[in-house]
Amino acid sequence: MLMLMHLYLFRRFKYVTVLAFAMCLTSALSAQISVQGKVSDNNGQALSGVSVVVKNTSTGVTTDANGSFSISVPRKSSILVFSYVGFPTQEMEIGDKTSLTVTLSPLSGQLNEVVVVGYGTLKRKEVTSAVATVSAAQFNKGNISDVAQLLQGKVSGLSIAKPGGNPNGGYTIRLRGLSTLGANTSPLVVVDGQIGADINTIDPNDIQSIDVLKDAASAAIYGTRGSSGVIIITTKRGGRTPVVTYNGSATVEDPIKFTAHMTAAEFKAAGGKDLGATTDWNKEITRNGFSHIHNLALSGGTGTGTTYIASMNYRNVEGVAIRTGFQQVNAHFGLQQKALKDRMNFTVDVTTTRRNSHFGFDRAFQYATIFNPTAPLHTTDPLYNITGSGYVEQNFVEYANPLAVLEQNSNEGVLKRSNINATASYEFIRGLRFLVRYTQETNSNFRKAYLPKTSFDTRLLGDNQSGYTRNGYAQQQDDEGYSRLYENTLAYDTKLMNSDLSLNAIAGYSYQAFNYNGDFIRAGDFLSDVNADNIANAGDLKNGKATANSYKNASKLVAFFGRVNLNYKDIVFLAASLRREGSTQFGANNKWGMFPAVSAGVDISRLVDIPKVNALKFRASYGVTGALPPEPYLSFLLYEPVGRNFFYNGVYIPAYEPRRNANPDLKWEKKAELDFGLDFALLENRLTGTIDYYNRKTSDLLFNATVPVPPNQTDKKWMNIGTLESKGIELLLNYDVIKNKNFNWNTGVNYSTYNVKLTKLNKDLAGTVIGASNLGSPGQEQTQITRAVEGQNIGIIYGAIYKGLDPTGKYLFDDGTGKAVLSDAYKTKIGRGLPKFELGFTNTFRYGNFDLNFFLRGQFGHDLVNTNRAFFETSQPTVISSYNVVKTKFYDPALKSPLTFSSLYVEHASFLELDNATLGYDFKLNPAGGIKSIRAYVTGQNLFMITNYTGVDPEVRYAYGNPPNVLAPGVDSRDTYVRTRSFTLGVNLKF
Repeated sequence: MLMLMHLYLFRRFKYVTVLAFAMCLTSALSAQISVQGKVSDNNGQALSGVSVVVKNTSTGVTTDANGSFSISVPRKSSILVFSYVGFPTQEMEIGDKTSLTVTLSPLSGQLNEVVVVGYGTLKRKEVTSAVATVSAAQFNKGNISDVAQLLQGKVSGLSIAKPGGNPNGGYTIRLRGLSTLGANTSPLVVVDGQIGADINTIDPNDIQSIDVLKDAASAAIYGTRGSSGVIIITTKRGGRTPVVTYNGSATVEDPIKFTAHMTAAEFKAAGGKDLGATTDWNKEITRNGFSHIHNLALSGGTGTGTTYIASMNYRNVEGVAIRTGFQQVNAHFGLQQKALKDRMNFTVDVTTTRRNSHFGFDRAFQYATIFNPTAPLHTTDPLYNITGSGYVEQNFVEYANPLAVLEQNSNEGVLKRSNINATASYEFIRGLRFLVRYTQETNSNFRKAYLPKTSFDTRLLGDNQSGYTRNGYAQQQDDEGYSRLYENTLAYDTKLMNSDLSLNAIAGYSYQAFNYNGDFIRAGDFLSDVNADNIANAGDLKNGKATANSYKNASKLVAFFGRVNLNYKDIVFLAASLRREGSTQFGANNKWGMFPAVSAGVDISRLVDIPKVNALKFRASYGVTGALPPEPYLSFLLYEPVGRNFFYNGVYIPAYEPRRNANPDLKWEKKAELDFGLDFALLENRLTGTIDYYNRKTSDLLFNATVPVPPNQTDKKWMNIGTLESKGIELLLNYDVIKNKNFNWNTGVNYSTYNVKLTKLNKDLAGTVIGASNLGSPGQEQTQITRAVEGQNIGIIYGAIYKGLDPTGKYLFDDGTGKAVLSDAYKTKIGRGLPKFELGFTNTFRYGNFDLNFFLRGQFGHDLVNTNRAFFETSQPTVISSYNVVKTKFYDPALKSPLTFSSLYVEHASFLELDNATLGYDFKLNPAGGIKSIRAYVTGQNLFMITNYTGVDPEVRYAYGNPPNVLAPGVDSRDTYVRTRSFTLGVNLKF
């Protein structure tokens, strides 16, 4: 009986205990409070996209476009952690507070800012490799039509250039110089985790921050495509509070620099043929371009874990050349949904872009320089009205009426892009999260050009054909691309050894497939110009004179990767990663590669107390990255059609011959890089900076080499040909000169050097010249002006050394001993096509509601071949009888000799430019009103330039020719688009 009583009481007590525990648990769970607040910087500007997380939990939200947030937290002992790219992480204890005002102070380069790295994020203090971060507040302002413009001059070691002001021209991007010859020379772009996206997939208005992985250790996690660096773009996110923003701007752009040439009076005085008029052809083909840009964004969320952002962007940009420009519409939608107590997270991003471009023909600027300045705009004289178009035409080589080129002919295109990026992740236990990602990118690029029946120029489409000779001539090209990415990652973030050691690890699998196809056709003989919009109307399609080709290719990448980051007491940091990757683009014997990396850092300031030093971290890294060939199937023997050798059943059957030799041993190009860096913060964090020294070696360079026949079937073969080495120094400094409540002044400077050398060629090519380029037509097709030689730096400009003129007006050259002779037989290096160093200098002032920012950018130590001068700066009668004469400060009327290329036409092209200046005003409004904030600004771009270069634009030319030859930098092409200056008036509204 006693035992039964004890058993009964035990059971009753057990139920009571469980019930009491459940009640306590319910009470604890219900003891939640809602905390609302606003996050801004130290200037009072609201910060959108700030991560707000309850410490040691996965519960979190992000601030909306107005900087506001709302989050539910336990009533007692809760701490909120605020983190934002470019700002130090800040913690705040809640207590019983339900309303917070949080201020984050931007400290660029500070060791505890949040940094996006491959497949994750780290605090700046934990980063042990060379990574730079640029936030939206630091982006270049003004008439921005390309994402690359946002970064120009902002990151040490990152070179971004676009000579001239062509609105449809792309930017050349190089990170730490040249790291490959035959593969992609631009950095890999990652947009919200989508690998290999086009840099202009996202509109500039939708970008929150950009991180640049500069060394091999940080880029090795991306394996085969990391050799040229990695640019990681993070887009804006939605918050819980509904917000509407509008950003609009209008820009006026005008041409400011043309190639100097003789006026009509000078041309007649020098013996040129007088056609009775006075015409400035550059003015006739240019205008003041007007552009306007509009961005409307809606963001918000719910209390159930849903946040969203939707934006629409419209750009209408006029080029300063008549009939050029583009119209672009871009839309982006992002959705995030949390579930299962925030353990599960879904994201979807959809982006679409359509761009209608009017390219015109850059060659018109070449013709405007040399076309007869006494020719009238129109004529009925049959001697010059050759085609009946009413334009003056003369039959000289590389010569046409520039106004006719742009007014008569059409050259247009439609670019369409669509991207889908979806992820699903689940946190099994605290710190252990599994993620699945699927992305796809679709690109369609359609271009068409038409030369009407009266079009005289034979050079516009590059095949010596004109609309006049072909009775109307059309060209169409369609290129389609489709890629899919599937990835799984398992990440674990925890603390060990009584929280002294932090562990951050990730392992993953990646599969990516690429499919490309396209077709190209040229055809003439149209019934009329009216129906030429449809190339199917061309008579050449029936008479067999049309030229057509098509292509289709595919490739795949498969990778397994992992990385471990260790942090011991915020003093010592260690990271290691490995990626094993396979590609179908390589030879049968070398499809797989291994890409390891290791890096370490130590914060000396945590070990030694140094006065006025807040942080002093030394780091070192070593990594190996790879490079893919530019296209698939390069290891296979390739045949191409060479003509029609017989006619069968109404169809011409083409003959084929080898175009490229097979190479089953074609293998990975690998870049090994060593980097030493120092990150520091001094004077109460007012002075911050980074110094890096790197040394990289790229082996097994991929290159389309010239080989002997026999034993090869043809003279071209893709091979691994040698070794490229480069080294350099990078410096980034930021200093808060004045920082108080009423006035702030921050100044920053970045400086970088690089030196690239072709150190070794394999035994088949040893001692040979590779990648040489020639001056070209008319008359100098065999004149070599650049070359790459084993054991010497990339960027050699090659030719004779000019020593003056003899009494009869003939050239004198150095014979190699310093003696002046008439022969140009002795040739040597006469210039360097790449700069010795680059510099960026920025200043930001804020007084009250006003802010002023100006940015200076310069490149120093490089030379340019001024090809306009090399062809047309002479008083030789045979030139002036056909062409106008280029007339710069180097023009010498005594020169009577036939033009011969030499150092006379190679100029120092160092420059310093006021790239961007912006003055803005913030109107402080009642947050409860309909309009919460207004900012108005005016921006000037390319305001002035200091240079001794006489050409249109002294920007570095990183390649020359078509296709671009990266071994031939330093050549200023004659068809360079005119340099421009622009002024923008803009407004930002928040509702």
